[in-house]
Amino acid sequence: MRRVGYDIRPALFDYAGVGRYVRELAVALTKIESAPFLEMFAPSWRGGQKIPRGLQTDQYKIHRGFLPGRVMDKLHHIPGLDAGRFPAKVDVFHWTDFAWPRVRSAATVMTLHDAGFAVDPSFHGWKTSNLLDRVRRMLAIADLVIVPSEPCRKDAELLGVAPDKVRVIPHGVSPLFRMPEAPKESKKKFLLSVGTLEPRKNYSRTLKAMEVAWRNGVEENWVIVGGRGSESKDFVNRCSSSQWAEKIQFIPQANDEELCLMYQQATALVHSSLHEGFGLPVLEAMACGTAVVVGDGTAASWVAGEAGLRVDPHEVDSIAEGIERIATEDWWRKQASAVLGIRASNFTWETTAQATAEAYEEAIEMRQGR
Repeated sequence: MRRVGYDIRPALFDYAGVGRYVRELAVALTKIESAPFLEMFAPSWRGGQKIPRGLQTDQYKIHRGFLPGRVMDKLHHIPGLDAGRFPAKVDVFHWTDFAWPRVRSAATVMTLHDAGFAVDPSFHGWKTSNLLDRVRRMLAIADLVIVPSEPCRKDAELLGVAPDKVRVIPHGVSPLFRMPEAPKESKKKFLLSVGTLEPRKNYSRTLKAMEVAWRNGVEENWVIVGGRGSESKDFVNRCSSSQWAEKIQFIPQANDEELCLMYQQATALVHSSLHEGFGLPVLEAMACGTAVVVGDGTAASWVAGEAGLRVDPHEVDSIAEGIERIATEDWWRKQASAVLGIRASNFTWETTAQATAEAYEEAIEMRQGR
């Protein structure tokens, strides 16, 4: 049985975004046929209590520890104490996020979630230069690089990764996100957006588009589920001062059950993000039988396929037209929802886990062949 060093830390603190990917993949990896044993790397100075539910109990061990990351990094510089041997000896180590422990004694697989910071430095502000250098350095030494979509393959190439090192392994969708048992009924109709309030999510243009749509008679409110990220203050203030402020609702966070219900009840998901590596909210909405508005040419549009209503995320008028169409053309929306639901069924975490386990084996073979 292969022993895999698996950085579980993102899932200990957050169930959205990268945290969701790390959590769902870990659970699925412990349940597939010929499952590897996960030596979960989980040292944390700040705690982190969100242990993923559903892990197969005999297929993992969590190595908590309570040393700060800086101390762990110094320890990993000592010969024989890199993260491939400490806190557990492993055959391959999976770097699951943008904070990597030093590994010298095992094969390495890295997940590149996206390269928005390289595409547009404004997405990450002053952190961009440092992040870009660190990511490029780790990509260069990783044996294999996993990306979640075909558009994200281009991100890897932009960062200088050799094409033969890249493997496209799409995310899955949890069975918790499912079609409603009864037709949609909601006292207040609303359009939903899910994602951290940050520049690349394009909320400022979407707000302007919503204002155009409201002036043109769209009835739906706008519900935004997501915590405040970088440079969100101006957007929040803009919402507060809008003449349509009463139609905008912020929900900082929601658990899976709450989020599923919102997907099911929403008229549609509006996801006009400028750049994504995948677009999990889009897939989750699809699984719940909800139509989606997506930015053309983005990974989110790749996830949605032909049934996603594509708009130019750089043009307010295009986003507004998409919002108006998806809110008013009931027959088209219902047809698109049905197609999207079928497409969503092709994305499972079991498939993701199986392909990832194969990537582990390939990385080990590559290291042994050097």
